[in-house]
Amino acid sequence: MLRGIDLRGIEIDPIGRIYLNFAELEFESFSSLMAEIRRIAGVTDVRTVPWMPSEREHLALSALLEALPEPVLSVDMKSKVDMANPASCQLFGQKLDRLRNHTAAQLINGFNFLRWLESEPQDSHNEHVVINGQNFLMEITPVYLQDENDQHVLTGAVVMLRSTIRMGRQLQNVAAQDVSAFSQIVAVSPKMKHVVEQAQKLAMLSAPLLITGDTGTGKDLFAYACHQASPRAGKPYLALNCASIPEDAVESELFGHAPEGKKGFFEQANGGSVLLDEIGEMSPRMQAKLLRFLNDGTFRRVGEDHEVHVDVRVICATQKNLVELVCKKACSVKISIIV
Repeated sequence: MLRGIDLRGIEIDPIGRIYLNFAELEFESFSSLMAEIRRIAGVTDVRTVPWMPSEREHLALSALLEALPEPVLSVDMKSKVDMANPASCQLFGQKLDRLRNHTAAQLINGFNFLRWLESEPQDSHNEHVVINGQNFLMEITPVYLQDENDQHVLTGAVVMLRSTIRMGRQLQNVAAQDVSAFSQIVAVSPKMKHVVEQAQKLAMLSAPLLITGDTGTGKDLFAYACHQASPRAGKPYLALNCASIPEDAVESELFGHAPEGKKGFFEQANGGSVLLDEIGEMSPRMQAKLLRFLNDGTFRRVGEDHEVHVDVRVICATQKNLVELVCKKACSVKISIIV
């Protein structure tokens, strides 16, 4: 206790910032403490933060592990489970607190974890294992920490279980993307080859994409190839020609119609891509609604106040000069810049 302050911890980050962790104070005491710290020589700024650096790293690691589709286990030197992500809990059909009562050998048959750990391994080890009738490629990675003498000491291992079925599907998708994504686009001239190379690079991004060109130049082929060569391949791909649909129907086609229970293109293509062909024909009113969707990924169905959030990449195509339309105020400058 220091001046009535319950100081729980002190941390210093790599650039020299000092973090203090103490129990919640009354406003007057807190204000007085902040003022006193600011008067210390060398202090340039004082502010509150929600987490200590170590807490933030722990939360980031936890979020990463929870997002991994593959089961991941952390074991100590006796092969006892220290940590497991949700995918592991689902695979073994147990909650985390119960998994911690098991050793890796009790969960995974056919491999001597203790012998491997006692051999002081230097590299990762791969092994084929069968769990609940499913085939997995098990990758075991040793974990070393530095002791007070700066020596690396083995403290345990991380076990990742990769489903062979999932790996096979991923390899098939990659092979299909490499072969078919841009195979239908014939590029002979150096300029056209450069366009294809640029498209292949842009295909991997999630940002909105604008494709311009005269009628018959294959804008729709480029759009589909960009979808197929992206991480969204295998997810829905929908196309809408903005010039072929009446203005009063475009909104319900894109965003859906609540009274009719109709899902729009963006909702149907969640996780994938939507091509808006002839974007230059879209009315200013619809441009404003599209702009909002491009900003935050949310929209409202026609006849409903509830906001819907989806993850969709928007690809726009046009034969018109959008910059010229902006000058004529026929196209929103923000839409033009964003796409």
